[in-house]
Amino acid sequence: MNEENGAETVLLSGQRVYKDDERVKVCGIIDEISCHIGVVKSFLERGDEVSEILTRIQGQLFALGSQISALGSETKTPTVTQEDLDFLDQVIQTYGKSLPKLTSFIYPGGSRAAAFLHLARAAARRGERAIVALSRRFPIDPKILAYVNKLSSALFVLARYVNFREGLGDETWNKILSGDDCGIYGGRPGWAKS
Repeated sequence: MNEENGAETVLLSGQRVYKDDERVKVCGIIDEISCHIGVVKSFLERGDEVSEILTRIQGQLFALGSQISALGSETKTPTVTQEDLDFLDQVIQTYGKSLPKLTSFIYPGGSRAAAFLHLARAAARRGERAIVALSRRFPIDPKILAYVNKLSSALFVLARYVNFREGLGDETWNKILSGDDCGIYGGRPGWAKS
């Protein structure tokens, strides 16, 4: 490996790897999610309930990134916990119950905060796919996969909540889906559930 050209980095595990290593890629996506969340918080008042939730999620993302960076070693790191999973479930339930039921696809957008929450959600889904790919190479704690799945759902609910709180609601796509038009979503309204 060529240490002088900047093509390598050192993981938390102490391993020196190329910057296109799957663990580095996943850590980059986790950082990107946290950055999107930081932008969301810049549009919210300090102390806002959603901002407080997002700050807690950013802390959880540091633990997640630590676990990923230590894969392939015995290095002890902070971890994603059952408490973290329960927290995301609580966010989904608490804020989701105040929202109208989805009957069609919605366009990501609305307020600036909600639009960036949708962007963070999309990055979380990409992170989930990358972690699934990583799980073919390293044993992954099942809580990690559960966390990133719940994270994208929580960010989706919070995006909708912020829009409804600001009086914007959902902007829906009203194409009738049937037969061959169903695509990957199988004709179900709303986002594909996993």
